[in-house]
Amino acid sequence: MGKNSVTGHVYILTSPNTNLVKIGGTDFPPAKRIKEINTSEPYRSLGPWTLYDFREVDDWRKVEHHLHYAFRDSRETSIAAQRELFAINPFEASLQLRQLDAKHMLGKPKIDRLFNDELLAGYIQKLFICSGLLNWLDIQGFWTLSLFPSTSGGRYFTLNIGSHEVAFSPYAKDNGQFHMVYMDKLLLDYAETASWLAKYAGEIYEETYTSADDHSIAVYFSGSFEVASQFLEQPGVRRAIIAYWTERLVVAAQKGTGSVFSRFHNYNAVAELRHRIQSPGIEEQ
Repeated sequence: MGKNSVTGHVYILTSPNTNLVKIGGTDFPPAKRIKEINTSEPYRSLGPWTLYDFREVDDWRKVEHHLHYAFRDSRETSIAAQRELFAINPFEASLQLRQLDAKHMLGKPKIDRLFNDELLAGYIQKLFICSGLLNWLDIQGFWTLSLFPSTSGGRYFTLNIGSHEVAFSPYAKDNGQFHMVYMDKLLLDYAETASWLAKYAGEIYEETYTSADDHSIAVYFSGSFEVASQFLEQPGVRRAIIAYWTERLVVAAQKGTGSVFSRFHNYNAVAELRHRIQSPGIEEQ
């Protein structure tokens, strides 16, 4: 994009304190804009606002205008100094966003590549469910999902929280496919899971990152994405992932600085994962 680029984000926000929906756009990551919205009137009085749906697009002003025009008859006019509040169901707004022409979405080829591989997509989806990452949509950029990043040897994906990786799967080599998931040491209390890992060349390393906590471990194991999904079902795995990832997410949010990998974060892939997890069985319109 050139210097006149208007790439950015369109978002749908909801609040427990109002039935209104806020539809807006921004040059910046949603986390920054949400913080501004929750500290400025007239929105602050109706907040706290949280992210309901979002897209990263090539021209956010054009997409924002499209959404505002689609819901023009439902615009809230009784609240002064704003033009972005609408008396609509957030699902209705989300549906309109999902109907956006794919040419406007950034990173679409990688998203298509991901979801064309059902086993890979299924593993990442299960990892999101297991870890509860969708509860942290508002701080995307503090945690990141990179698809098919240009790392040495190549990877299918990398998940980062703050300054270090918490999950990745490199491309399969001559010695087969393997996976890494970072988690809390409490996994070591589960002998049954240790036996499962032994069947798949599992290895456990402590404190492999200088920025990691002293109660963390990196778990490596071999196998297909079906095997990787099975690992997430083993005793203690979900508990250990949530324990470590949640603590790191809280620390990242408190520091208030985005990850050094934020420019690689695929917002649109996360939006699609959110839709598939929260609205299973709903067909594309």
